Amino acid sequence: MLTLVNYQDNREDRARVAAYPLEDPTFTATPQQALAIARDDDRRLPLMVLNATEMVGFLVLITGADVQEVGADPATAVLIRSLSIAETQRGRGFAAMALTLLPAFVRQRYPAATELTLAVDHGNLPAQKLYAKVGYIDTGRRGYGTYGEQIILTQAL
Repeated sequence: MLTLVNYQDNREDRARVAAYPLEDPTFTATPQQALAIARDDDRRLPLMVLNATEMVGFLVLITGADVQEVGADPATAVLIRSLSIAETQRGRGFAAMALTLLPAFVRQRYPAATELTLAVDHGNLPAQKLYAKVGYIDTGRRGYGTYGEQIILTQAL
């Protein structure tokens, strides 16, 4: 069974992150990079995607002023960053399942939130298809990241 679990800076979670296979972080940050940024920022919530007890994915939820970088309203939006699936677990539907679990998780954790938002690189076609499949829509807004244009997507909660 797939679950979304808050990362705790304990021995077990550190071991999960250390063993997480992500050799090609072209379109995302590694969990280690994301955790380094989130460490001292209470507006960033690192989440592990667990299949039973195995970490198969990772993401960070961001609230507050930082959501403005994608043109979203800090009072109502939650920004998804650093979403990845372990390279050894891709193609098994874990990303779609995690994204399907996310709205209920966010509504419980952030009751004032009315939307999830994210930026996807224009060259990351598999991710664009995934997000469309699970209900994200193109806002028409664009950003620019390391690899060029980013498409800003949203999903109402």
